[in-house]
Amino acid sequence: MADLVTKLGQLEKRIKAAAEADAKNILADAEKRAEAMINEENERSEKEHGSALNARVSKYRSTERKRVSEKKYAADRKVLLHRNELVDGLFGEIRKEIGDFTASGDYAAHLEKCVKAADSREKLDASATVYCRKADLDAVGKLAGPYGVKVETDRNIVLGGLIFKYPEKGIYIDLTLDTAFESERGAFAARSEMQL
Repeated sequence: MADLVTKLGQLEKRIKAAAEADAKNILADAEKRAEAMINEENERSEKEHGSALNARVSKYRSTERKRVSEKKYAADRKVLLHRNELVDGLFGEIRKEIGDFTASGDYAAHLEKCVKAADSREKLDASATVYCRKADLDAVGKLAGPYGVKVETDRNIVLGGLIFKYPEKGIYIDLTLDTAFESERGAFAARSEMQL
């Protein structure tokens, strides 16, 4: 998992650097063109006199400001789309690593830790139900069996992990990899460095 944190940090730096560079280049180019056009128009207006010309210059400046604003918006949007592609790629890799983890022998130990963690939060007994993915049903049955807990599948658990429900006590403990994955993805996207 430390490797994932390192990858997230590296991706964050790459995304931020790429976004800043793209935005600066696009804005600098638009500002140069706008400044050149405004200067050119100013030179023309100095040669001509009258309020009609000043109105035209004012209108032209307003149009150029609007055009620069539109270019900035388009650049920001382009950066955002690129950043989202990078984030999707990163979390696609993480999802694959989670799949590799659940296929390994370490996953059985993880499930055992989940059962013990739930038991330490709220004593496991016959009033509880453990939900898992279909592939984990036998392993979870062996782990939860000594507690007298019912074990059922939940089609919403795709990546792995367990959910513990105590309907009589109104307690719900979610220890799924799915929830952890989505939580991390949301937290990553909400970081201030990821905002435009």
